[in-house]
Amino acid sequence: MINDASTQTRSHLENQFPHIAQKLSEKWGTPDVEPYLANLMVDHRGSRQGFPSDVAEELMLLDTILWELSDTRKRFLSTPDDSSFSFG
Repeated sequence: MINDASTQTRSHLENQFPHIAQKLSEKWGTPDVEPYLANLMVDHRGSRQGFPSDVAEELMLLDTILWELSDTRKRFLSTPDDSSFSFG
């Protein structure tokens, strides 16, 4: 691989698995991204070797970001109604 400025500014995922990075980019912001990302992280066939640790870390970070932005998080961690709260 050529070590130029363009590869230095890309993520490990983009450098090592550009087709996956492209798919994630296309699916981001759609309902399809969550199952796609989950499917990447779990081996359903029993024959995959897994991702290198640097790529796996980036995928887990993306999953965390997705969780933080998702409606699912808002449903499970809804803010309680404080209007009726008092100390007295």
